[in-house]
Amino acid sequence: MDNLPKGLEVALKEEIYNRENEGDVLSALSRLNVTTSNAFIQFYKKYSGAFWSEAVPYELLDICDGKNNIEVYTEICRKEHGFLHNFLVLSELSTGAVLVLDSITDKVYEVDFEGGQDLLMNGELEVSWSNFNEFLKEYFEL
Repeated sequence: MDNLPKGLEVALKEEIYNRENEGDVLSALSRLNVTTSNAFIQFYKKYSGAFWSEAVPYELLDICDGKNNIEVYTEICRKEHGFLHNFLVLSELSTGAVLVLDSITDKVYEVDFEGGQDLLMNGELEVSWSNFNEFLKEYFEL
């Protein structure tokens, strides 16, 4: 069953986005000790990034490929900012803010490091996208 938004295959039709190592996605999630939504798993098992968007001004990282990826940045934020294990960092840290997925609720947040991380940790940060699919729709302008 395909849980991904309609039109995503067209938006990511270039061969460069085709994932070749599906098993690496599950290995990365295992190392991060998280369970995510089916949409999240399907997206990363099918597509390899990083990705760019005109609509959402963040680089969406790949889960495991490349030097800079979700696994690496999540571990950095866990160590340096005390992020809980259910939070996955979806973007680079270069803008003073990151995109964060709550793997339990599937909600996506924009988190700045001028107090936003504290609001996130306390459950007080306003949700940016109600779920990963809604995030993908806006990110890829679907």
